[in-house]
Amino acid sequence: MKEDESHLTPSDPKEQNLIDKTGWVGFAAIFLVWVAYACWQAPLASDSSFDRLNTLFSGFAFWGVIYAIFLQKSELKLQRKELVLTRSEVRGQKEQLEAQNITMKRQRFENTFFSLLDLLSNMVNLMELPPQGIGNTKKGRDCFSSFCYEFDESYRSVQNENPSTAMKQLCREAFTALHGRRQSYLDHYFLTLYHIIRYVDSSEVNDKSVYINFLKAQLSSSELKLLLYHCLSEIGSSKFESLLQKHGLFENLRKEILIDHGHLNLLKDAEISGHG
Repeated sequence: MKEDESHLTPSDPKEQNLIDKTGWVGFAAIFLVWVAYACWQAPLASDSSFDRLNTLFSGFAFWGVIYAIFLQKSELKLQRKELVLTRSEVRGQKEQLEAQNITMKRQRFENTFFSLLDLLSNMVNLMELPPQGIGNTKKGRDCFSSFCYEFDESYRSVQNENPSTAMKQLCREAFTALHGRRQSYLDHYFLTLYHIIRYVDSSEVNDKSVYINFLKAQLSSSELKLLLYHCLSEIGSSKFESLLQKHGLFENLRKEILIDHGHLNLLKDAEISGHG
């Protein structure tokens, strides 16, 4: 900004001095020409002194018009420079406001996002399963380990009763049985998780993967396992499934914790058939 102002104040002093000198030299030259002409014409002059003065002032007036044109040209040049500087200032202010607006939007998004993460974390921490038989009370993320164990038991039970049942149908029936017993825990958890992912997906931030990775870091292996079977079940939402696959929530899911390694392929097959 200071570099731009240096072109305006003072505005080209050499040029301005040249215009001033030219103006005074022009007036002096007209006066000298008038005196010389008057002296040369003196012996032959028949004109009155008034006519000679009229000629002098006419010359001054003519040169004054020319001098005014030079001054106006210099003033217009300065105004053009001022206009360029004004446009530059306005452009800079606009860019600054846009940057501030982007920063404020990101701050609002991050405040909401991390608040939702805290909500999810607090929800999990407050989970508590009463002891079954001689077992201990399960709290926090240990509850998901119990949920996975119950799912595995339901899966094997259905499989033993109907060995010919298709693999995907076995997953659905097992999760439906688990959901019937633990609906108060699972529905609230899955709904909150869905809204967090949808919030990131629908946001205007460019680096959405950064925030999805923050979310991934909060999920345990047992939670990812239940997410998979939730998507394979009839209870799961197709919108939720598409968001999970779009943002790669199952990339870190280890096949070793699944009852059957082929269960992860069931989700991929469902995606292919859905697009077909």
